Amino acid sequence: MNKHSNYWSWIRNTLIIGSLSVLVAVQWLPSKKLQLYPRADMMLDLFSDKNSGGNSYAYWLTNNQELVCDVEDSAIPAKYCGVSIKYHSQAEDESGDRYLGLRNIDLSDYDNINVDVVFEGPSTELRFFMRGTEATNGNDLSSAKFMFTYFEQKELHQVASAQLSQFSIPAWWLNRFYQSREDFRLDFSSIKEISFDIPSTAADGLYKIELFKVEAEGKWISNESLYASIIFIWLAYFSAEFCRYILHQKKRLTQSIHTLEQDVDELKHSASNDQLTGVLNRRGLLNSIEEHPLTGENHYLFVFDIDHFKQINDRYGHNNGDEVLRFFARQLSSAIRSQDIFARWGGEEFVLLSQHPHEVDAFNFAERLRELIYQQDFLLSNQGKQQHIKLSMSIGLTRINKDEVFNHAFNRADGALYQAKDSGRNRSQLAS
Repeated sequence: MNKHSNYWSWIRNTLIIGSLSVLVAVQWLPSKKLQLYPRADMMLDLFSDKNSGGNSYAYWLTNNQELVCDVEDSAIPAKYCGVSIKYHSQAEDESGDRYLGLRNIDLSDYDNINVDVVFEGPSTELRFFMRGTEATNGNDLSSAKFMFTYFEQKELHQVASAQLSQFSIPAWWLNRFYQSREDFRLDFSSIKEISFDIPSTAADGLYKIELFKVEAEGKWISNESLYASIIFIWLAYFSAEFCRYILHQKKRLTQSIHTLEQDVDELKHSASNDQLTGVLNRRGLLNSIEEHPLTGENHYLFVFDIDHFKQINDRYGHNNGDEVLRFFARQLSSAIRSQDIFARWGGEEFVLLSQHPHEVDAFNFAERLRELIYQQDFLLSNQGKQQHIKLSMSIGLTRINKDEVFNHAFNRADGALYQAKDSGRNRSQLAS
């Protein structure tokens, strides 16, 4: 036993020394850098609003390093002028179109952009932006994600740096190309173009931009990855220590009893709850009614059925069908009251027990639930693509008389449900 204790003590001391050494050494590691300008596979393009009917234009002074932007207002909404840097895997194809060989640059593992640029002009800000897209060919980048930052003229007296996390996505791009919340996220994994330009709000006049160097800079290993690795190693060590301790201890009776109670609770839960949606199943509903008889007044039974559910399964697959059932259960569960009893009866059919003062109140409640489902689009994945579909449900409802057998009330509500479906679906029907 003492021999084993010494062995584990040696491992622990080694881990302490190793962890501290790594944390100190990583601070002295040189940063990794990726040169973006100049480089052999780059292409430089000047751009301005002159081709769009504006008055601004750009031209090179002596070489492809120093350019001038002559910025002037015009009738177009926004003036612009600058230089674009793209990258290719080959100079051009047989057709002579050099843009068919464009390639993307992955900057997702970098933290900063460093620029060595001389900037002169009436205004003090120079904009730097990047466009990202997974597409590899073509010169039309109008829909590529636009991410930008500004450099002040006073920053550019020396090498200036900007953190990638501080870049922004402009509102005009989101207004035109927004599709999901993912579009709000900065993405530097497939950069197609980097550019310097004069902001549209800048004063008119001559601007000179002289490019010397642009590079991306980052760490070989991020702090998050480093800390996560150290934590993982220590968790593994403590897990091993814990297992060693458990193996040398007798199992206690209280622990066995506690484990047994948990198993019993889980079995009860599994027996009473639907595994797919998490709501009560048929047995759970009937047990709940048996434990808490409906002695009060004005109880109503609702039966819900998802319209055309078989078509969803047949067209989009059972996995999407299961997601529809989960979505349906979540939406209804969030809209009902805590004292209501909601369950999955089977297949795409759900039931609800709820109290309401009058029939009209119960019917209006059913309509609100029906509208809740119908007003929301469901997003599913079909053959690798995201697709929105419209869901609807039909509802049958009836009042449960005091001390009435549940099956009698269910048959009435189920009959009303079939009337609703026969009348065109996506409607509520009160049993007569």
